[in-house]
Amino acid sequence: MDTRKISFDILKKIETEDAYVGDVLDSALRTMQFSDKRDRAFITRLVEGVTERKISLDFLIAKFSTKGKKQEKKVDTQIILRMGIYQIRYMDSVPDNAAVSEMVNLTKSLGYEGLSGYINGLLRNVARAKQERKLDSYLVSRMDTRYSTPQWLCDFFVKTYGKDVARAILEDQYIEHDTVVRVNTLKTTAAELKDSFEKAGITVKAGILSERSLRISRYDSIRRLPGYRDGLFVVQDETSTYTVEQIGINPGDKVLDICAAPGGKSLLAYELTCGTDKDGNKVSGTVCSRDISENKIEKIRENAERLGVTSLNLEISDATELDETLASLPDDEKFDVVIADVPCSGLGIMGRKNDIKYHMTADIMKELSEQGLVILKNASQYVKPYGRICFSTCTINPAENGDVVRAFLDSSDFSILDERTFLQGVDGSDGFYYCILGTPRG
Repeated sequence: MDTRKISFDILKKIETEDAYVGDVLDSALRTMQFSDKRDRAFITRLVEGVTERKISLDFLIAKFSTKGKKQEKKVDTQIILRMGIYQIRYMDSVPDNAAVSEMVNLTKSLGYEGLSGYINGLLRNVARAKQERKLDSYLVSRMDTRYSTPQWLCDFFVKTYGKDVARAILEDQYIEHDTVVRVNTLKTTAAELKDSFEKAGITVKAGILSERSLRISRYDSIRRLPGYRDGLFVVQDETSTYTVEQIGINPGDKVLDICAAPGGKSLLAYELTCGTDKDGNKVSGTVCSRDISENKIEKIRENAERLGVTSLNLEISDATELDETLASLPDDEKFDVVIADVPCSGLGIMGRKNDIKYHMTADIMKELSEQGLVILKNASQYVKPYGRICFSTCTINPAENGDVVRAFLDSSDFSILDERTFLQGVDGSDGFYYCILGTPRG
């Protein structure tokens, strides 16, 4: 398998189609799921690494470009150089001379024979600077090149959280984290699943926020883990699991999740509605999961079927549009709980979605804040008197979080029952925000 050519093709698709790395990489890896896991691991590391370090890599390309020679402005050339420099600087398992020669070979195989000397010379100069311990000194002088993050976003974190916390947030992108899974307690227990994982040679640690969560590492593929096909778990960050646990969902409750895909919160909400009521009778509640497209609904359906939850009500609906039918229901027919995990800038998960920082802008963040307020106002029309709303995001932008909630409170009789912001690099989790709201007797 020509892992570097495959990596190049994936990176070019991402670059030319302005696509997200996760979507393109996942699709490519599924076609080679039976290939050697070392090859798949190499491709994943190279593609994700080049993507998340793109600003730093482009800075070094410009610095080492031959003086007086205008660099060819070919997308292919830039991608080859990024791949080469990433291997030299960040992949200790690849000898520098191998990284250079493989990139020269790739250049020739793509039909750029005339550029092979340029590629060879630039990469050898980078390798020499690395050996002389000069390479990193070029990067650390600027915050954007040190953390490969747009300067405006670096400035935003410093202004919002201070320099020390901002550095912790930015550095967290490059720390290898465990994968967090939530145990499906309708089928198994955390202890049983932990034992099954450990027997398969997987490293397992208990969650730090939720007893339903396990942190795992040293595995090949999620789909190959023991219990995946049987629906014994779902990948879900602890902040998400913890948030749903804090809402106070009771057995028999009626729950609406209005931005539900891929369904993790809905499925946990259903688990929590199953149990024994105050009279000792076994009950299960009702969970309605909504999202904006059939594609998103299909993702919820796939997860629900795998976990053995066949009673979710799945509906296509735009959360930004008020559902007059739900809003006009008699109070006792509305929902005990409405979950609104609204679209956001995703600044809390930059480490897992390592190209989201390149797609985000201040204007988009402002639009998302306005959209979040609309969705929250709509959610308030669907909940019973004395019911609860859970408003959440996977961003750490206060304008999309607490500012939205307080703008909503200015024109409603709801109050804050619980509120928390998790910061990556500080709290040992993804960045996340939630606020649980209720009317005074809630």
